[in-house]
Amino acid sequence: MGPTIRGKLAEHAGAVAFAAEVWRVHRRYAEEIVGRHRLCPFMKEPETAFGDFVVVLDDAPDLALAREVALAARGTVVHLVYPLIEIEPRTFERFGAEVGAALRESLPHPAPVIASFHPRFSGDASSPGRLVGLLRRAPDPFVQIVPSGLHEGGTVLAGALDEAIAAASRDPAELNFDRVRLPGVLADIEAAIADVQADRARSYAPHLAALR
Repeated sequence: MGPTIRGKLAEHAGAVAFAAEVWRVHRRYAEEIVGRHRLCPFMKEPETAFGDFVVVLDDAPDLALAREVALAARGTVVHLVYPLIEIEPRTFERFGAEVGAALRESLPHPAPVIASFHPRFSGDASSPGRLVGLLRRAPDPFVQIVPSGLHEGGTVLAGALDEAIAAASRDPAELNFDRVRLPGVLADIEAAIADVQADRARSYAPHLAALR
């Protein structure tokens, strides 16, 4: 288990060490935010949830590369992580939608589930919908690709409904909303997001200097 490296700088002498640091920081996000606060009720541990964790060392997202990697995954969850790009949240979200459209044209139905994450997504705890943006403030922009059916099996960050949730006809976003409104939970999540992002800034700095 571990990251796969793609992109223009994949063969750079510092690529392997940098990708390992990206993996470590994203594992913190998975464990300390998603796992600790049960944002996905079925996530057992990050290695299972990450599936193909692909660190893309490009300065811009490439639709052709994203499509190639997703098709090669053969039904495995894919996380396409972009630690080098500078991109606005809405632009990156549109890229995620383009990845989904490309895969719908290339794969048999039903299509995979696509979710985009970005460090600067807008969100707060004022409503279940607004909370999604807050909880998707990952260390780096990434696109999560979950093959149809797997998002119902509870092994990925996308989340799923367990029997109790299904029986109550509750949406996962609503359940997370109820959970973060418990005393201290929202503050803990926000502090954890800030700490992971600060860790990212510190630990990436020497690698980014070497790669650029």
